[in-house]
Amino acid sequence: MPKLCQFTSPADGKPVYVNPALVSVVYTFKGEPPDTVIAFGKDFMLGVAESLEETVSRLDRAMAAQGTEG
Repeated sequence: MPKLCQFTSPADGKPVYVNPALVSVVYTFKGEPPDTVIAFGKDFMLGVAESLEETVSRLDRAMAAQGTEG
């Protein structure tokens, strides 16, 4: 099973877990401060409290760790 990444829900501060293998795009949505959005395909998007850079870094680390398992 792929390693899950933990992020923080901006709505209530609770943890949310993401399978990095299913992520199709990560972007920021305008606002102040801008929201970081993780998209899975075209139909599901998840907002997280972490910055774009932190989100991408966590996803990259999880995918790298997955590649070394085996």
